[in-house]
Amino acid sequence: MSSPAPLTALGRTVTFADGSTAQLRYSLGAIALLEQRYGGIDGVLSIFEKLDAGGRSGVVIGPMLELIGAGLTGSGGFVPHMTERVSTVREETPDGRKTSRDVREVTAVRYVRASDRRELGDLLDFSNFEQLTEAMTQAFAEAFPQGEAEAPAGPYTDVELTVPDTFRGTSSTTSEPSPSAAATAPSGS
Repeated sequence: MSSPAPLTALGRTVTFADGSTAQLRYSLGAIALLEQRYGGIDGVLSIFEKLDAGGRSGVVIGPMLELIGAGLTGSGGFVPHMTERVSTVREETPDGRKTSRDVREVTAVRYVRASDRRELGDLLDFSNFEQLTEAMTQAFAEAFPQGEAEAPAGPYTDVELTVPDTFRGTSSTTSEPSPSAAATAPSGS
């Protein structure tokens, strides 16, 4: 059996407008954050494809900041701050009861540097758009070194798992019943 590919990578260095730097690295946590935001890995990849195509038209800056910000969480020193919209949905059940529930929707994610509370958007310079796009693409590609063609399809089936007996319950013992388990006379008699 071949060894699996590493799930995280070393990343790329991003230089900010104030002269400071941070490592742009897509860890599992960063990828999970992006998947939640864009509805899965396909949604994340579509944003990368739009940026790789030189997309400077349409909505690009917000998603680009989110891609960079997610890659800067953790060791990069940035923390996501989410803005949500909560809507109350009122429904009637088939039996005629009226119910309501809150539906939450993330409307924006801002990334803030933990050390000085400065926002990512204020630390990046648009004149470095090409370098930022290249750094993001390379860091993301490093997180998946085998690429999509080499990724395993379906669940792993050749994994051997040995479960210790303690999980099967074979090491449990039963003790004698205590005297308190004996029948007692009802009170007041």
